[in-house]
Amino acid sequence: MSIRTRGGTVQKSRITQDTELDSSLINHHLREMMAQNLVNRIDTGPDGKVPQEGYTYQITNRGRDVLNEAQERYELTPIEERAVRRRFDDLEARVEKLEQENEQLRSIIYDPHEKYNTLDEWVEAIRDNVLLLQEQWQNQDQS
Repeated sequence: MSIRTRGGTVQKSRITQDTELDSSLINHHLREMMAQNLVNRIDTGPDGKVPQEGYTYQITNRGRDVLNEAQERYELTPIEERAVRRRFDDLEARVEKLEQENEQLRSIIYDPHEKYNTLDEWVEAIRDNVLLLQEQWQNQDQS
């Protein structure tokens, strides 16, 4: 279902995120599904090594047929793939935007030289407020 809802092709790391299952269990199921021609592995990393994000898997025509049959037999509602894909795309866009905003905030926090004048003004305002509060406190004590 994870592969299907992501348009039929997905990296193993995304399957792990979608299902929240242990990586070794997912590997076992992927091997079983490949043996039954339900999914195919469609890439390899550089020099034939495993890519960092894990291999990419694709659902086969037979896999789609088996999934459709299972949904009918067990009276499951077929997943609206486009709607699910749009939701994932929207969520990924929101996460990306939040990461960009977070990066901007980090640059403000960790680059004090650029914000020195602003910080200096804030410190001055705090000092003025402390002096004002001290004066008010002393006036109240005298009253």
